[in-house]
Amino acid sequence: MGEIIIVVILLVLVIALFVVSYMKKKKFNTELGQMRNDLKIGDKVMTDTGVVGEVVDSYVEEEYKYFVLKTGRGQNVGYFTVHANAIYYVYNKDNNLQEKKTVVKVAPKEEKTEEVKEVETPAETKVSEVKEDADNKEKKTNVKTKSKSKKAN
Repeated sequence: MGEIIIVVILLVLVIALFVVSYMKKKKFNTELGQMRNDLKIGDKVMTDTGVVGEVVDSYVEEEYKYFVLKTGRGQNVGYFTVHANAIYYVYNKDNNLQEKKTVVKVAPKEEKTEEVKEVETPAETKVSEVKEDADNKEKKTNVKTKSKSKKAN
């Protein structure tokens, strides 16, 4: 008895999944069709293959709607015709013209302080200025690179 209930619940869930998927696809297709019907000359569009262009003309031929797109810029301008179903996205002119203003807050600069470490050596002398050791290492590497370059010459 319990196995039958589990099977029925799983079937209902699978059917519900298909119904929800079908309804989402149907809604998407109706919105896409409405968007294609509302296209006008001057709209910037993208085709399903990723070509971006501006609609310069539209016409209906044998019950199919076509759009002529202008692509490229400068001297490299081209025109081509696409079926209405190839238009996948219309750029919103209002959003593209408005510049997004972002405010960036910069934290005040903190003054860098040199770390001074006191290290006891076997002779019980204290060493300070770690920076001095770093400078000595840089000088040694510079001497090595200069000597190598002289040998190469």
